[in-house]
Amino acid sequence: MNKTLQFEAHLENKYWLTSHIKQELFVYLSLKGGKAPEKQERIPLNISLVVDRSGSMSGDKLNYVKKAVDFVIDNLKSDDVLSIVQYDDEIDVVASSAKVTNKKALHEKVKGIQARNMTNLSGGMMEGYAQVKSTQSNGYVNRVLLLSDGLANAGITAPEQLQQIAQKKFREAGIALSTFGVGSDFNEVLMTNLSEYGGANYYFIDMPDKIPQIFAQELEGLLSVVAQNTTLEVVFPQSYLKCTQVYGFPANISPDKVSVNFNDVVAEEEKAVLIKFEVIRTPDEPFVLKTRLQYDDVIDKMERITDELDLRMELTTDEHAYRAGINAKVHEQTALFTANDLFEQAIKVADGRDFEKAKQIIAQAKASLDAYFKLMPPSEELKKQYDSIVAYGEKLDQMKNMSQMDYMMSQKMSRSANYMARKKK
Repeated sequence: MNKTLQFEAHLENKYWLTSHIKQELFVYLSLKGGKAPEKQERIPLNISLVVDRSGSMSGDKLNYVKKAVDFVIDNLKSDDVLSIVQYDDEIDVVASSAKVTNKKALHEKVKGIQARNMTNLSGGMMEGYAQVKSTQSNGYVNRVLLLSDGLANAGITAPEQLQQIAQKKFREAGIALSTFGVGSDFNEVLMTNLSEYGGANYYFIDMPDKIPQIFAQELEGLLSVVAQNTTLEVVFPQSYLKCTQVYGFPANISPDKVSVNFNDVVAEEEKAVLIKFEVIRTPDEPFVLKTRLQYDDVIDKMERITDELDLRMELTTDEHAYRAGINAKVHEQTALFTANDLFEQAIKVADGRDFEKAKQIIAQAKASLDAYFKLMPPSEELKKQYDSIVAYGEKLDQMKNMSQMDYMMSQKMSRSANYMARKKK
């Protein structure tokens, strides 16, 4: 039987070599969406398009946004639910949340969107959530799509507070948030974090004429969701292990459990996490990490599916058995995610214009991958990450002489590429 989600879980090695002192342990978990049946009705959408109409959006930007909104309208069905919100320093509901029964009327309303004043991003986001909440029901994809080209400078502006709102709406109300940042002036750290903790996707749009194309990309995913409310749990022996980091997705970490909310999974989409454990005591007997993936199967009548895999760690004194037990996939993904994390740190340091320190971190990331490549042939995924790191290192020498706009665009492009790498996109 072809499962809607293919789930895999791997230890870095199935053996613990008792003669060696071990300080950390890595576990890699991944899932992949199956193909959507061609003739099956897709799950309906309940979405809110939240559009920045501040003064900086005038001209081409807003015209392309309107084209993107029109494209979304044209591709929805009569049982889909849509709302459109526009924001500057004021919040206006262009179209209240309702089923898409009159596309002509919606297109006419889109024509009336015009650029005005400041950027009350929080107000627009909150109204988007309110619109989706007003028509929320089970069996729908519930999501807010938030677009901005600038900094939040009205309403709630503190990034941490905005992030907490997105996280709370996702966890408690089940409404996800995708964000779209346009041009060089928006806060890409904020927009990335809003999508990370809001349970959906982040897109960097460098040129206004790409706005319709990127909206189409998000819509394509929404139209091919195969699993919803997808969650992962890993229970581990706290007497031996302590979770210190989860790469790839935000996670809840307790003394004996890691929980990750993958939310919606699109057909043929891959999602993955790498979990890093600190060894707090050498084990004196074999132990098990229990993993559980749960999801609502959109393809099979929204049945709640549970998939469980136990990862058993055996103790050995046999070095040959230990070497034979090495899991190449986990080692590859450990190299990828740790280099990706160092790359992210370098970008953050370069935000503060400490280019020399950023170069040191990039050199560390490059060296870690060079060391891996001496042991294993590079996959296409790792080569792509490596090339991005090398290119960024070369770019750091040029940044101090860049114009402010070129510098900001360069940072956004690098951060976006790194985000895409860890999200397997």
